[in-house]
Amino acid sequence: GSVLYKIIFKGERLIMEKLKLPTNVTRAFHKVGFQLKKHSPEILVVSGDVGMVGAGVLACRATLKVNEIIDDHKETVDAIHEATETGVTNAGKEYTVEDSKKELTIVYAQTGLKLVKLYGPALAVGTLSATAILAGHNITRKRNVALAAAYTAVDKGFKDYRERVVERFGKEMDKELRYNIKAK
Repeated sequence: GSVLYKIIFKGERLIMEKLKLPTNVTRAFHKVGFQLKKHSPEILVVSGDVGMVGAGVLACRATLKVNEIIDDHKETVDAIHEATETGVTNAGKEYTVEDSKKELTIVYAQTGLKLVKLYGPALAVGTLSATAILAGHNITRKRNVALAAAYTAVDKGFKDYRERVVERFGKEMDKELRYNIKAK
């Protein structure tokens, strides 16, 4: 069987112990690993499709909450513009155009950050899903290129073989062998 290591902490010491696995357990792990590798393009594409649906759901749920953020943003911006026009804040302090520009910059940055936090999960899931789909496609493309190369090699070998048959036995014998014609 295979050997795994178990890590144990005793006090401040790190101890590694060898664990022997039975051969049938090791074989089962390798079999599962082979099946995962064999079907990885399908697994990636399906998980990418499911992830895209999940990203859509997350985006829809985020959209339900976006009005609250936009309304809060509008109220704050309106209050800043009103204070700029009157030159005085609600607290009675003097308010300049420079103060207005600074506060507007802060408000826009905060609103942008809130929107990124709101739509970030949907964007992350969508990006990972698209990456999974593209990775599955890339694996399939590489396998198809390898398959085409193998076919080309077999085809060339078969054509060379047929040339040797024609050269040694003639065209009539080649035709009989190729089409399984039996002479009577």
